Amino acid sequence: METIGTALSPADGKRFRHWLRVLRPLSWWVLLVLVLYGIRLHQRLSEQTRLVFSISLQGQPLLYEASATFDGERATSGQHISIGSHTFQVTHPKGETFSNNWFNWYGEHNLGNIDLKRTKGTLAIAVDPPAPLLSIRGPEWSLTLSNSYGMTSSVPTDLYAVESKYAHWGRADEVSVVFGGTASLRIAPRLGAVQLSCNQSNATFQLLALDDRLLESGEFPSSITELPEGNYKLISRHHGHERQQSLAIQSRTTNDFPVEFMYGSAVLETEPPDASVQNSSGREWGVTPLRLVELTPGILQLTLHRVGYEPVPVSLQITANEVATFHTNLVSTSYTGAMKSARQQMAAMDYDRALQTISDALVAKPDDADAIQLQREATGLGKLQRAKMLGERGDYIGGGKELALALQSLPDNGEIKQLIVEFKGREPEQIERERVERLNRPKQVYDAILEHYKDANLFDDHSLKTGKPAKDAAAAISSALLYTQPVYKIIADRSPRPETYEIVGEQDVSGGLLSAGGRRQFIIVCGQTRDDETQILFKVLEFKNKHNVTMQGLLAFKDDQELVPIHPSRIPDMNDKLKAQIQAGVSNLTVRIQGAIGQTPAPATQPAAPQ
Repeated sequence: METIGTALSPADGKRFRHWLRVLRPLSWWVLLVLVLYGIRLHQRLSEQTRLVFSISLQGQPLLYEASATFDGERATSGQHISIGSHTFQVTHPKGETFSNNWFNWYGEHNLGNIDLKRTKGTLAIAVDPPAPLLSIRGPEWSLTLSNSYGMTSSVPTDLYAVESKYAHWGRADEVSVVFGGTASLRIAPRLGAVQLSCNQSNATFQLLALDDRLLESGEFPSSITELPEGNYKLISRHHGHERQQSLAIQSRTTNDFPVEFMYGSAVLETEPPDASVQNSSGREWGVTPLRLVELTPGILQLTLHRVGYEPVPVSLQITANEVATFHTNLVSTSYTGAMKSARQQMAAMDYDRALQTISDALVAKPDDADAIQLQREATGLGKLQRAKMLGERGDYIGGGKELALALQSLPDNGEIKQLIVEFKGREPEQIERERVERLNRPKQVYDAILEHYKDANLFDDHSLKTGKPAKDAAAAISSALLYTQPVYKIIADRSPRPETYEIVGEQDVSGGLLSAGGRRQFIIVCGQTRDDETQILFKVLEFKNKHNVTMQGLLAFKDDQELVPIHPSRIPDMNDKLKAQIQAGVSNLTVRIQGAIGQTPAPATQPAAPQ
């Protein structure tokens, strides 16, 4: 200013300073307008500065699985971004990470479609010996191989189920393939083979595991392969003969196993001929003269029978590849011998055998008075013996019937007459005892069944009565449970004791949308308490499903379910729905039983297959 002042005249300097004072506010105003314009232009251009992109995996669009970040913050397509240097990154659990760094200016920044590459790893499976069937299954990649030694391949990262099957062995494995890594699995079962042979034609075999599971069957000779190393059971059969042997299989070896059926033979002759030949179990093999072949070495026990002759026991030593011979003269069973044997048997109080022997004597000498009298005595004393046995067991009514028959054969026997009077006096005692037993029997059976249900005491007992016979009532109730909707599953339907019937079953209870559901069990006992009355005792047990979920790994969990009794002692916070379930279970079963026994109209039925 001093320089200008020195160059201008005082009047010019005064005017200059005047204009400076006049123009200074205008300059500040222009500058402010320019600043405001610049700010508005920046705002307008910033609104147009956006990040646009789309994401796919191996050409497949992704909606939710992928995660995009912009400068470390979650990003979405179309969002506003600022000017400057930025980092953009896209990740996916099954895709390779995409990352991009750039300096952004005003305007839309369109990255286009970002197609992520699928992450892969290597799956290597070695199989020895080769598997007839090898199956590899994953969410995106599967392969089935036959007679395979395995494979090595680049596959998408995932959890793969590998199943190998042989004729008599199989296994299921799981292999996890991670990005850039190699997941290896070796399958090397210890398998062997066996060559079965037999010295007899038309022989058959069954090869069983030690738990009696059938593995192979057929005729000899036979070759069986792909058997796991270990011990087995071999059952061989030939013309009714059977052999059971232990068989050991060694891995990678063909085991030779010969089976031999060694036989001998026998010739039996009698005088006179035509005697029947029976073994120890009573099976008849023919009549003499008789040749028996294919006999197992050892002691052969036989009996020769011919009507009118004494039976002859035969014991022969059978040797392989040799013939054993037997010849005998049959001894006639005379009348005197038969009577002597009968008296001996009666002295031993073996009245049934005595009657059989007396019958043989009567065959030899029909209408013989002594034999008939001895037969009458054996019959009467046998009835008396059975009556005493029944009396010892408290069955005086049955014993009285036997005594009446005994008196017909021995009308002058004083012991029989005395016992008839005694048994007649004890019959009311038996009738009362049987009446009480009959009355208490349903409750005894009911209590015995409930002992097998540890939670039964938490639920109420219920009872009904009907004039129907117990058998008919039980059949009607079972039919109503099986063929009336909703059907019940019958687990047990039997008669554990006379005139008493047990029905045990269950029913799954739907939980609805917000409940885990449960199970309903029931126990029903129908028992005849009187000729005109049947008692029905029943109980309904209600249970709720409880889920016990545990995590066994990052992507695996285990759900162990248990049934919890619906009772305040087990479920303190019982709600109205659970209480209603208990009431509905009892009500539904009661209505079903009442309908079956005709106490109320039965509900509409709809046939259903028995479960």
